[in-house]
Amino acid sequence: MAAQTSCHKTSTPNLISIMKKITWLVASLMLMGTVTFTSCSEKTKDSANETVEEAKDDMDENVADAKADIKEAGDDFEAKVKKDKADLKENIDEAVAKIDAKIEEADAKMDKAAEKEKAKWKERKAELNKEKEDLKESWKETENETADKWDNFKAKTQAKLDKVKADLKD
Repeated sequence: MAAQTSCHKTSTPNLISIMKKITWLVASLMLMGTVTFTSCSEKTKDSANETVEEAKDDMDENVADAKADIKEAGDDFEAKVKKDKADLKENIDEAVAKIDAKIEEADAKMDKAAEKEKAKWKERKAELNKEKEDLKESWKETENETADKWDNFKAKTQAKLDKVKADLKD
């Protein structure tokens, strides 16, 4: 039994030594794992932060581009409205000049016409003067129109111009 006891005595210190080594090994592995996972976590955080920053920069760039596009579209629309107004003014001026010519023609025909015909020419002259005043009033409205209402206004005024042109062909 003494042999067994002595064997047991020598293996206990070896066992303790082995247990200490295993404990140190496990502790070292846990420390390395913690460091590894922590550094991966930091890398992941850094990567996520970079992604967020890049997305924010992209968004800021897209917003800036959108603002520039909106401004350009607004400038284009404003230029279109100015051109349309200038074209409309030219058309109104031409129509008024033609109406004035027709009024002079009506005056000349009234001077030579019989009484029955004079009444007809007076009525025609009154119609022409009304159309002329309508066009002039439309131009006054044109000068006050905002870009928002422009297309609607332009269509209404163009309809008046078309009516005058058709009437002048008679």
